[in-house]
Amino acid sequence: MRFFHKLFFSGILLGGLILTGPAFSADPKATNQLPEIIPGTQTPKKLPTLGEVTKIIQEQFAGLKYYQSGDLITRNQVRPIFKQLQKAGWDVKEQKEILNRVHSDNDFLATQLRTPKGIKFMRKISKLPGGYDRLDHILVMPYGKRRIKEFINSPGGNLMIEYMTTTKGGKNLGKYLSQTKTGKGFNAPTRRIYTEAQLVQVLQKAYVKATQQNKRKN
Repeated sequence: MRFFHKLFFSGILLGGLILTGPAFSADPKATNQLPEIIPGTQTPKKLPTLGEVTKIIQEQFAGLKYYQSGDLITRNQVRPIFKQLQKAGWDVKEQKEILNRVHSDNDFLATQLRTPKGIKFMRKISKLPGGYDRLDHILVMPYGKRRIKEFINSPGGNLMIEYMTTTKGGKNLGKYLSQTKTGKGFNAPTRRIYTEAQLVQVLQKAYVKATQQNKRKN
């Protein structure tokens, strides 16, 4: 039965994704609103330890209702981390870049993966290597949103993502889709930050850079 699921969804992809089609606000600023991040001159010069940085990240996600490790993270979940890091003594220069790499709370993928069926689907594909990346690649292809909804709402829809990420046939399918206008690099990871673990890795690299810069100043 799993084999037929894969063939069925593979046919959907080949029949729909390679078709030509269209590719895929700022909030008003309140007056006298305090800056979201306190100016860096008010923070201590000494950086927190890497262990303290990791703890701040872990505590933020541990306090989120219904959150499980591996779930797709969003910008509103990540923003408070930078405030806590600044209070601890580290004003992360890469904050804007990092937040831009995280899905916003109201974008298509984030909203779809917050539905009851979306949560079940997410927690299956989150265990797959590059599962979230494949969804983002599909999203920008013709009829991509429709395909993702079908995967989420169809029994065994996660099996197509499993097929694409873990089998030779799936990798070959990705190579074929990579030759289309909107499918370039289909098998490759995106630059997105999808999970808590990925965020930790990115902030660890930024921390090493900040530590080296502090040493040069001293």
